[in-house]
Amino acid sequence: MNILNYSSIMGQLLLTDFILFKRVFWAKLIDLSIWAVTTVAVTGYLLPAFGIEAAYGSFMVAGVCASAGLFEVFPSIMNLVSDFEGDRIISFYSTLPMPTSFVFIRLFLNYSLSAIPLTLCIVPISKLVLWDKFDLSNMHLPKFLVAVVIANFLYGALTIWTASRVKGLETIGSVWMRFIYPMWFLGGFQFSWYVLYGFSPALAYINLLNPLTYVMEITRVSLLGQEGYMNYWICLAALIGFIVFFMWHGIKRLKRQLDFI
Repeated sequence: MNILNYSSIMGQLLLTDFILFKRVFWAKLIDLSIWAVTTVAVTGYLLPAFGIEAAYGSFMVAGVCASAGLFEVFPSIMNLVSDFEGDRIISFYSTLPMPTSFVFIRLFLNYSLSAIPLTLCIVPISKLVLWDKFDLSNMHLPKFLVAVVIANFLYGALTIWTASRVKGLETIGSVWMRFIYPMWFLGGFQFSWYVLYGFSPALAYINLLNPLTYVMEITRVSLLGQEGYMNYWICLAALIGFIVFFMWHGIKRLKRQLDFI
């Protein structure tokens, strides 16, 4: 019965989050679409003129899909840290009749679920831009939907974990440049893991410690087919492991940081 009560409370909070998200959805979609269209158009039409393979545009569509939710991480971290140092609204949620861990799980679900519809819009937008240059015949829809969900769950968990490690607003600017950007750019946004392995096996194995590697690979497998990419199920298992770790460690640190019992 307690679990049902906790779930009911968290469901109401998430419903409120959803209503608030609806107000900014179109603005966020426009911002994301501008980045997606320019990236896909340049890689699909301009770069082949410099000798890049014509299929590189489709390859980058998967990278854009995999990256969409990542751009919600930094503003979410900033909002969290601002609240920690300001009004501490999160302390109000800790007084609700549910375990304090549920406060952070609710934030995790809010960040994750709100990014999913934005991510799903990338494929039709990219298809309109590339048209016959983007072949959807290799797309496995169930795998793609799972990949989108698990990728954004990772970003939600990463938000919680990263917020637990930020010392204050004065240092938050370093989060993107020192942490998120290198992890994203070196995680295979513009190249596959096997291409990196062909260049340097040592670097490729080190990159297996980067969760973004698995996000990029699982998205490309589901959109472009298995050949040339890491095994889908290995990527899925690795991402679940990263999500569990980031949530467990992030919640543990935030409870101590915010003096939550």
